[in-house]
Amino acid sequence: MRLSLILYLLLTTMVSVCAQVPDCQVNNYHRQVILRNNKIVKLTEIELQINSAKGTDYAEIEIPYTKGNNIKELEAGIYDLFGKKIRSLKNKDILRSNVFSYASFHSDDMKLSFEMIHNRYPYIVKYSYEEDTNEYLYIANWYPRWYKKAPVKNASLTVNLPVDFPIRLIQYGLDSAVIKRNQDAYIYNWTAKDVEYVKRQKYGPKYIELQPHVVIIPEHFKYGVKGSSKSWVDFGKWSSDLKENTDYLTDDEKQKVMELTKDCISDVEKINVLYKYMQDNTRYINVSLDIGGLKPETGAYVCKNKYGDCKALTNYMYTMLKEAGIRSIYTKVYADRYPVPVNKEFPSQQFNHVILCVPQPNDTIWLECTDNTAPFNYLGSFTQNRTVLLVDGNESKLTRTPALKLTDVASNYSTKVTINKDGEQKMSSVAVIKGPVFDYLKGVNDALPQREKMDYLDELELFEQADISDFNINRTDRDSTYLTLEINAALNNNVEPIGSRALIKPLRSFYFKLEKPEKRTQELRFAYPFNVTDTIQYTLPRMIKSVAGIQNELIESDYGHYKREVSFEGNELMIIRHIIIQSGVYQLSEYAGLYAFIRDCRNKELQKGMVNYQ
Repeated sequence: MRLSLILYLLLTTMVSVCAQVPDCQVNNYHRQVILRNNKIVKLTEIELQINSAKGTDYAEIEIPYTKGNNIKELEAGIYDLFGKKIRSLKNKDILRSNVFSYASFHSDDMKLSFEMIHNRYPYIVKYSYEEDTNEYLYIANWYPRWYKKAPVKNASLTVNLPVDFPIRLIQYGLDSAVIKRNQDAYIYNWTAKDVEYVKRQKYGPKYIELQPHVVIIPEHFKYGVKGSSKSWVDFGKWSSDLKENTDYLTDDEKQKVMELTKDCISDVEKINVLYKYMQDNTRYINVSLDIGGLKPETGAYVCKNKYGDCKALTNYMYTMLKEAGIRSIYTKVYADRYPVPVNKEFPSQQFNHVILCVPQPNDTIWLECTDNTAPFNYLGSFTQNRTVLLVDGNESKLTRTPALKLTDVASNYSTKVTINKDGEQKMSSVAVIKGPVFDYLKGVNDALPQREKMDYLDELELFEQADISDFNINRTDRDSTYLTLEINAALNNNVEPIGSRALIKPLRSFYFKLEKPEKRTQELRFAYPFNVTDTIQYTLPRMIKSVAGIQNELIESDYGHYKREVSFEGNELMIIRHIIIQSGVYQLSEYAGLYAFIRDCRNKELQKGMVNYQ
């Protein structure tokens, strides 16, 4: 056996010269789901092969679960490649802990962790466990690719359900299940081999959408209260029932609401006053407790503690408005700058955040209740243009949040570059910024001291070849949807003297790097439009005779607009650029045209100018 193992290691080494051996691979990943006595029981078996020291990270096992779920029958061991057990997991080596994050104050999310580390490679880690729960929204939410960088050789999902138990099912990237009937049950079986991890292309669908997966939900369930996923009305009704009897305040808070709104002359003014009161007197902390973090804490809870998660703070605002006689609607949304679209044909828990909708006679007001500095009635890039669920009892329905328009994202940069006779180059810039960059810089400005903001400012890559000496971020008013960024910097050879001429290099380029059409396999999503105007004024050390290399340009396209104007007078050179890229979902059939427009913009943006002096 020792000789065979040596031969295996020699062969493995030889093969690795021709093909890279992964640090870890998943030889087998099998999950079985059974509905038993109104409980969902999940049996999981995993076999990892650790091929190198770098792969030991995968041998640090974490099994997530939620309070109320039971993890039992846990077994684990280390084996050699021939199946001989080297060591078994002992109870004293298992740690149970709360899943802590800096965004969470306390959570029902737990983890069970242990290490299966060995000092000879390759070796095998096998572990299995059983999990059961009485309350569930999903029968299965299965992804056969277990890790991003660890290939999966074999994977399977088996689901055993009574014949009279209606379900709804989605599968993607896998062959259909083999379905068998066994007495009073249907048995569904999916198998997969050599499962590939699908990489996300630039501005493509999110990783979670691209991987092969199976999602199964029950048509009828009990999760806190009884509910149904047959329609969005039914699912919204369940969400309403779950938050029932949470909309009450303390007596002192009721009195405060009356005092704050007594002199208001309109409902909009009342909403604004109460929103700012909430912002000034509460803080966001993720407190994911009770029914898996889906049921909000009461309005009185926030009155007492002055903090809450998105559900609690939204419910608190909802309750204050109710006390003031104003109707609002608790609203579920998928929040992210690059969201996963809601599958409208699959009513289910597809959301990760809650905001508040306040219908008005002439318009609808939307309130983000977790941001203490958010402008009134402003949904930024995190929740704009989203399909959302209005949780409104039997009137529950899907709707859409307002999309950021071109005017909402219009940013304007004004920059002066001065080149002294001794070659010193200085820059001062004032930018009025809206849209996603406003959201980002507002968050940085709110959360960090001045000395720590520079690293985050550098991530924006607003200026190439610039050493920023000082900067300032200002908002004129708490309800302003823009901010002003002032920057002073020294430039590194942005203008390069060449005898009686000067080479002008691009100071700031606005374009997107995209795959060539022949390499594109995924639709492209611009979640919001891009709209930037940029004015750069160069003061040069000598009088200008002519300018070559850059000139006036205009590109009009269905996908956007590009314009550049170049002018000079005396020793001053002026370059004004304006670029617009429309938002939208672009299918592969449209991609070549979009790519051509972006490529043309990029080529213009990368052009250098040659100034001839008098």
